[in-house]
Amino acid sequence: MPSVAEEFESQGFWYARDLNKWLLVVVTLLFGIALGSDIILEMLEGKSFPVEIAVAGLLSVGCVVLLWVRVTWAAVVGLVMVAVSLFTEGLAYSLVLAVLLVGIGAMVTTKLFRRTLLAASLVWTGFLTNQLEEPINGLVLMAIMVLLIMGSYGLGSAFRKVTNARLQSRRELEEVEAAHRESVAAERKSIARDLHDIVAHDITIIAMQSRAAQMTGTEDSYRTAVEVIGESSRAALQDLRRMLNLLQEDGALDDIPSSSATELDIRTGAATFCQQLRGLGFTVTYELDGDVAALSRSVHAALYRILQECTTNVARYAGHGQTCWVLIWSGEEEAGLTVSNTVTSRGRAVSRWSSSGAGLIGIRDRAAAFGGTARAGFDRKGHWVVTVQGLKKD
Repeated sequence: MPSVAEEFESQGFWYARDLNKWLLVVVTLLFGIALGSDIILEMLEGKSFPVEIAVAGLLSVGCVVLLWVRVTWAAVVGLVMVAVSLFTEGLAYSLVLAVLLVGIGAMVTTKLFRRTLLAASLVWTGFLTNQLEEPINGLVLMAIMVLLIMGSYGLGSAFRKVTNARLQSRRELEEVEAAHRESVAAERKSIARDLHDIVAHDITIIAMQSRAAQMTGTEDSYRTAVEVIGESSRAALQDLRRMLNLLQEDGALDDIPSSSATELDIRTGAATFCQQLRGLGFTVTYELDGDVAALSRSVHAALYRILQECTTNVARYAGHGQTCWVLIWSGEEEAGLTVSNTVTSRGRAVSRWSSSGAGLIGIRDRAAAFGGTARAGFDRKGHWVVTVQGLKKD
């Protein structure tokens, strides 16, 4: 991305930044004083009112006023007026106008325009000093004018660089603030996604297990349901407390163990989730393909949460006694998984799976974070299939 200075210099020949209003007021006052001094001096010398100077000066005042509209336009008109001053007796207002225009041009115009303005002002200085009768006076005046014009140009350039630096700092600050806002939004989204995965999965297992126990009505089913509900409740509580610990600035919950690689290992998670589905009456086929152990910890965690969401949806929407197939694979550079299942009613499953969409959105977000993609829908056999592929192993 180009810097502020580069963007400014790349603008057209006639481009100019807006001048500070207070600076415009000061410039207008200075020029008015210079014009008034020329007129007063002419009158003190006993001459009649200097009409030529007054007319040329008023036109030059119009040039200064034009600075309020566009600096480049005013500079061109100003050059014309200082050229006209070669044929009048007014000197102070033309000198002040030339110096001010060069300084302002150096401050707010692009390189080609300000250098053209500088060159034209120096040429005008040469013509002006050449009109003096005494050569020594011409040389002195030329030296003074060159110093004033170059000093004005240097001062204007310094102000331009300060302005560029200030605008660059402002832009960088805005970019940092924007990046911070995006980071906060992404973190909130990540927290919401994790909360959804944790709560939805464990609460679904608890609800489905209690429903299965009620439908069976045996002592063994109630005992099994109580054990599963207890385990799921403890797991949900531990995950929630771990997440709260991450959000605690003062680390008040540091005694809670942080998430380890084993807890979010896709192999451990797959075995747990498949066993939970079997406990709910599903027939589950689970397969690992490739060197899954070689996956990075972050990819393990992503696949873990994705599979957690997939099995939650199977338990919630597929219907009792359905079949589920889980395939987790790892290639040379990429990894992924596929979860497919039969459903009791395709129309009912579609309406339920589309009721929120938060889970599927979370799956796509997790896959995209590792350069992968996610697809969900029914295949030709009428099975609901979620496919995640292309996750970068590193």
